[in-house]
This record gives sequence, structure tokens and C-alpha cells, in this order.
Amino acid sequence: MLGTLLPMSGAAAAAPLSWLDSQKPEEEGTFEMLEKEFQEVLSELLGDKSLEKFRVEYEKLTRALKKSHESEKRLMAKCRELNAEIVSNSVKVATALKLSQEDQTTITSLKKEIEKAWQMVDSAHAKELRADETIQTLKLEIGNLTKLVQQGAGLSLGQEPTQGSVGMCREALHDIPLEVKEELSKERDELLKEVVGLRESLTKAMSSQQDMEAQKQAAIEAVSQMSTKDSSIYHETLPTPAAAGHKVRQNEGAREVRRREKMEKELKQVHADLGLQDGRHQEPHRADATQQEEQQRMEQQLREQRGHQGAGAAQVRNTKLQQENEQHSLAIEQLTLDNQQRSSDLKEEEVSQMRAEISKLTKVREATQRKLRLTEEQKLDVEQQRDTLKNQITGLEKEMELSKKQMEIDKKAIDELMRERDILNKNMIKAANATEKQMSMVKLHEQSKKTLEQEIMNYREEAQKQRKIIYQLEKERDRYINEASDLTQKVRYTKLLMNETAATDTLGM
Repeated sequence: MLGTLLPMSGAAAAAPLSWLDSQKPEEEGTFEMLEKEFQEVLSELLGDKSLEKFRVEYEKLTRALKKSHESEKRLMAKCRELNAEIVSNSVKVATALKLSQEDQTTITSLKKEIEKAWQMVDSAHAKELRADETIQTLKLEIGNLTKLVQQGAGLSLGQEPTQGSVGMCREALHDIPLEVKEELSKERDELLKEVVGLRESLTKAMSSQQDMEAQKQAAIEAVSQMSTKDSSIYHETLPTPAAAGHKVRQNEGAREVRRREKMEKELKQVHADLGLQDGRHQEPHRADATQQEEQQRMEQQLREQRGHQGAGAAQVRNTKLQQENEQHSLAIEQLTLDNQQRSSDLKEEEVSQMRAEISKLTKVREATQRKLRLTEEQKLDVEQQRDTLKNQITGLEKEMELSKKQMEIDKKAIDELMRERDILNKNMIKAANATEKQMSMVKLHEQSKKTLEQEIMNYREEAQKQRKIIYQLEKERDRYINEASDLTQKVRYTKLLMNETAATDTLGM
């Protein structure tokens, strides 16, 4: 509604200005004619001492008319200035409204992107929990395999296999069913596969730890920057080059408020000038009454002079003076009536125009106040969002600390598993050297090896995909950091705008 009101107010303000401009040439021509007539009458009265007082009063009337005309011109100039300021202010307020709507759209998009980032963090946390469950399962399977190897080998770790023990092992292995042997071979292959997987998991875990430490450092720097920016805002330091545009718009808004207040003061002054002009319009009436009294006195003198002298020349001169006096009186009365009518019309027109302009300015001021209140509410919302983001960053730091501790525990567990694997490999080598019948299982081992290699290739491909996903997540994290920085700058701009508005309101009060 305010966006439509502002263009209408600009067009309505331009209408009275065009009307006044159209009336100006006609009034100037009329005034010049009146001024010439006044000068001619004064030049005729200048040589006659008996009409000196009449001439003086006539000059007063002329000066009063000139003052009235000058006041009218000043009033017209003020009307033009007010109209120009109203049009410029309407355009600037419309621009400010558009910028505010764009800022609101940006804040909404940033909120959506932050929600997406938190969803990705939750999914990463779920993946980490699944990895912990997989490690626990692997520990149990390694323990089971250790027991099976100890039961199948039948040798202590510190003894060399003798011929009898080798024979016993051969017999024991010969007595082991083929299904059990195949199962043991599969379990051994799976164990080797899991060991390789654990090594890769360790490498990934260390890489993830480094990434999380880098993220933590970036988050700490972001928090530090936000704190520094908040401190700079509260201490009113100079703005950064990136915020120079926001500062310029804020200064323009402050200047608009000051111009509006100045315009209201000038309107009040115009009303006062109208009152003074009414008083000045009464001066010709008073001068006319004085002129009539002077005319009656001069007629009395002329009658007395006619009675005493009785000369024909004096009577002719008296008759001529009476005729000129009557003509001047008629001209003065006509000028007075014209002046009264023009003053009345101009006053009514100007009063109606001023009332309309004051009404429009009042509406614009109310709309601007509503906009300021809305901006204040948006500022509070942005501050709440900033506090929420700070709390979220603190929570992320705690989660990163916990993840780091968990990764250290996992690293120790992986080292322990690797030592157990080495021990199992030694036992399996001794058992293989002690038994000749395991040669028949080489083919099975080769087949298992091919299967294992294929699975390793698949795992490598999966690892490559995971690295791509991690790289993509890192890119998105950097983008979110940049967007958070942009949001921080907008928060700073909103605060600066509110501080400037508050300072302007304080100065206005």
C-alpha cells in the first residue's frame, strides 16, 4: 500500500506546482501594469505641495502592494521546494522498501541453507555411529577367529613343531572335516580382508580427524570474527569496504528523515507567513480609509478656498483635481477589490493545497514509522538467529572434541587388532609349515585370493566415492561459512541502520 501511495503523492504534489506556474506570467504582467500606473500617478502628484500627504499615502499603498507581491513570490518558491522534496523523498522511500524486501528474501534463503547443513551433519553423525558398530563387530569376529586358530593348530606359541607333533597335526588336520577346513579358510580370508579394511579405516579416520580439526579452527575463527564485528558495531568504528554501500544507504535514510522534519517546520512557517500576509492585505483597507479622510479634508479646503477667492482659474483647477481624485479613488477601490479577491482566492487555494500536502506527508511519516518498527522487529529476529548460531557452533565444538577422543580410542583399538593379526599370522604360518595337507588347499586359497582382490577393488571404488562425497561436503562447508559471513554483515548493517535511526529520532525529539 505504501508503494502505491508514494507515486500518487508525487503526482499530486506536482499538480499544484504546474497550476502555479501557469498563473505566474499573467500575474506578473498585471503587477507590472499596476506598478507603471502607480509611478505615473506619483509623478503627477510630485510637483503639487497641496497633495503631498496624498502622495505619501499613495507611496505607502504602493510599498504595501509590493511587499504583498514579494511575499506571494516567496510563498510560491517555498511551495516549489516542498513539492520537489516530497517527490524525491517518495522515490527514496520506495527504494528503501525494495532493499528491505530483498534483505528479507536473502535471510529466508540463508535459513533454508542452514537447515540443509544441519541435516548433512546429522547424516554424518549417523554414519559415524554405524562405523563404531562395525568396529565392535570386527572385534568379536577376531576373538572368535583367534579361538578357532588356537584350537585347530594345537601348538603353543613358544614351541617348534617336532616330527611327532607334525604327524599329530597331520592326523588332526586329516581328521578335520572338509567343511570345517573351508570354513576356516573363509574366516581367515575374511580376517585378512578386514585387516586391510581396518588399515584403510585408520587412514580415513586420521584424515577425517584432520578435517574436523580444520573445521573446528574455521568455526573458532568465524566466532572470533563475529565477536570482533559485534564489538566494532557497538563502539561505532569505521565500516569496512564491504559495508560501505550499506553505510551510504543508512546515511541517505537519515538525511531523508531530517529533510522530512525540515519540511514540516517549513510548512508551519508557511502557515505563519499566510497569517502575516492576511495582516498585510488589511493594510490597503486602512490606507484607503486614511486616503478618504484626506480627500474629505482636501475638499473642505478647496471649498473654503473657492469661497474666499472666487477665481475662475482656481475653480477650474479644483474641478480638475476633484476629477483626478475621483479617478484615483475609483482606481484604488478597484485595486483594493482585486487585491482582496486575489488574496482570498490565493489564500484558499494555498490553504487547501497545504492541507492536502500535510495530509500526504502525515501518511508518509506514519508509513515510515511502521517500516521502522518492522525493521526493529527484523533486527531482533536476526540477533536471535545470531545467538542460535553461536550456540550451535559451541555444540559442534563439543561434538568435535568427543569425536576426536573417540577416534583416539578407535586408533588404539586398531593398533591392538593389528598386533593380534600379526600374532595370528605367525600362528597360521607355523600351522601351515607343520601340515603338508594344506598344500591341497592352495587352489582354494587362490580362488579366495581372486575373490578378495575383486572385493578389494570394489572397496577401493567405494572408498573413491566416499572421498568424492567428503570433498563435496567440504565445498559445501566452505560455502556455508561464506554465507554465514554474509549474514553477519547483514546483521551488522541492520544494527547500524537501527542505531542511526535511533540517533535521528533522538535528534528529532
